[in-house]
Amino acid sequence: MKLSVIDASELDASLTERWKHIQGGCQTLRSPFYCPEFTKLVAGTGRVVRVAIVESDGVIKGFFPHERDSWGRLKPVGGSLNDYHGLIAGSCPELEASPLLKACGAIYFGFNHVPLTQAVFSPHVRFHSASPVMELQGGWDAYVRRLAAVQNTEAPGILSTIRASSRRIERDIGPLRFEMHERSSGILERLMQIKSGQWTRTVGSSHDPFSVPWIRQLLVNCFETERTDFRGCLSSLYGGDKLIACHFGLRTAGTLHYWFPVYDPAYARYQPGLILLKSIAESGCSEGLDLIDLGRGTAQYKMRFKTQAIALGEGAVSRPTVIAQAAMTAKAARIALKTNPVAVRLRHWLVSRRNRVNDGI
Repeated sequence: MKLSVIDASELDASLTERWKHIQGGCQTLRSPFYCPEFTKLVAGTGRVVRVAIVESDGVIKGFFPHERDSWGRLKPVGGSLNDYHGLIAGSCPELEASPLLKACGAIYFGFNHVPLTQAVFSPHVRFHSASPVMELQGGWDAYVRRLAAVQNTEAPGILSTIRASSRRIERDIGPLRFEMHERSSGILERLMQIKSGQWTRTVGSSHDPFSVPWIRQLLVNCFETERTDFRGCLSSLYGGDKLIACHFGLRTAGTLHYWFPVYDPAYARYQPGLILLKSIAESGCSEGLDLIDLGRGTAQYKMRFKTQAIALGEGAVSRPTVIAQAAMTAKAARIALKTNPVAVRLRHWLVSRRNRVNDGI
């Protein structure tokens, strides 16, 4: 087993082709975040991105894209924006995480969106989560039947809710209009503006990713990429001439990752986000889309639309191992504190106070 590391700028046509071949041969690597284009686009924002190459008997078996800070800690390409990371490889049973870290010149790698199928990192998983998905194989009607079976009902309630909300929008605002492929950069800018406002209201302006120049540039880079095997997908929903909801995600030929959905707060009572997601899924079926990955979490809308979920692991690996053990112990303590009933009540009170101050009450 040979391990080498190159800069992302050194990914030439032959390496990119090999990467795509490996990715295409493994269903668990179908996410757009595993595409070489995503790694290249992040590097194009000025981030220092490297790629470890795994070889065996002169044949490239896998790629491990990553970033590394000055402390020797590895991070996923794109940091917290990356909803799937780890090793792009088929089967590498002889590869272990510690030698991989050593080859990358690192002492620590913390991860939280690694599929449990990744044998290199699965022994180091401490916490489990899942990414809900909408399975669209066979078209929209097949999805509806699948959803009804999962929810053990004849007619999924979410679709009735969407029909009622659609009628109210057309009555109060104007005719609904949906654009699957919005090409206006102004709409992308509006999406970031609305999302920034949402983050500012809920977690504070210091936690607004779109205030960071390289992140804004990454979205623009993805938006301007129009390949059949990787591209940014901006969709929009209008009531009359008013933009009421939009979404920007990453797409391969058959998979869409639901990344940044937003709606205008002024129209929240109409639940435009539900209408938008349903419209994207239905339209996507006609374009050969067979999976929408809604991203990790248990938000209510994800639970109402999902037909399956991808199991994910969170953990860490380090040299020496005590560093990862300490980090995961601290993480477990934070989770325990966060779920403590007293802490939950205090947090709700603080959020309520902040909202009252923001509202001028």
